[in-house]
Amino acid sequence: MLPVARTRDEAHLYMDLHGCPQCGAVEVTWAESLVDEDGVLGRRYHGPCDGCGLRREFVFALPQRPTPPRPGARVTFGASDDTSVLFDAGQWVEVADMMALAAGLPDITSDDADQWLATATACFDEALKFLPPGAEVVPDTAFWSVPGRGLRERSPQRFRRADLEARRAELSGRR
Repeated sequence: MLPVARTRDEAHLYMDLHGCPQCGAVEVTWAESLVDEDGVLGRRYHGPCDGCGLRREFVFALPQRPTPPRPGARVTFGASDDTSVLFDAGQWVEVADMMALAAGLPDITSDDADQWLATATACFDEALKFLPPGAEVVPDTAFWSVPGRGLRERSPQRFRRADLEARRAELSGRR
């Protein structure tokens, strides 16, 4: 069964976080095409690793309904009511932390910092989608990856609605 990437941004984030198995590099000039994998429509990304030349490939199923980019948004991972199947709530928070840290590095341009902050903010939006209406804490079912469960075990307070919303607002204010 092919994993579903809801948007191009989500597919690219996934690929960026899964570096080359041979050299660890993440840079690839991806070519894309639509494919049919056993009756499932998908998008195939392929290209050589910029680090070592190894041929890389990812295939993601197309979502049930397309998610257009949000007007004015630099990053769109999914529709407002649609949670990810590629990343769990813990992974979204972990990526948000990584992006926020990158945005504060001294040697990056303001445009790059803005992009990192926009991505971090969008990651918190994704983590917040796992909260059921009225719930104050992200439920256990929203954590299925080893890294996601690990972050929740180390810092359970980070998955309270108030904490997620406050962190998101802080990042949004830095942009």
